[in-house]
Amino acid sequence: MKKGTFREDLYYRLNVIPLFVPPLRERKDDILLLASRFLEKCSQEKGKDVKGFSPDVSEIFLAHDWPGNVRELENVIEHAVIVAKNRMILPRDLPQSFTQEAEALQRPFTLFDHERDLILKTLETTNWNKHQAAKKLNITRSTLYGKIKRYGLEKGHD
Repeated sequence: MKKGTFREDLYYRLNVIPLFVPPLRERKDDILLLASRFLEKCSQEKGKDVKGFSPDVSEIFLAHDWPGNVRELENVIEHAVIVAKNRMILPRDLPQSFTQEAEALQRPFTLFDHERDLILKTLETTNWNKHQAAKKLNITRSTLYGKIKRYGLEKGHD
């Protein structure tokens, strides 16, 4: 609205009760429920008899960050239904980017890796605001600085 790309009067008509819906990555409990609904809908639309997801696919879905939110999930399901040759969605039915994630899930994952990834994701979520990140992680800032150094984390690098 401030940029002049949205009509001010329309903004005030729609802004009666603002709603905040957290991104899908913060609502992991919703992922499989939504995926099942999209599978049912898409299977019916495409005239296919696809009934569920393999446990590996469910793991991949829960591990994915879903930057495209619900639309990305729906598109992935549609892709899988079109490609599927069985009654169950398998990892091979998912788009290639998800196949790579499946391979990453099969690699050994240590506590070191888990803590490093958690700290990195938290730093990225807080735009590298170390005060906010430490607060979210429930640790002191000095502990966070030590862990950043230990794991060799840098802004903009993996």
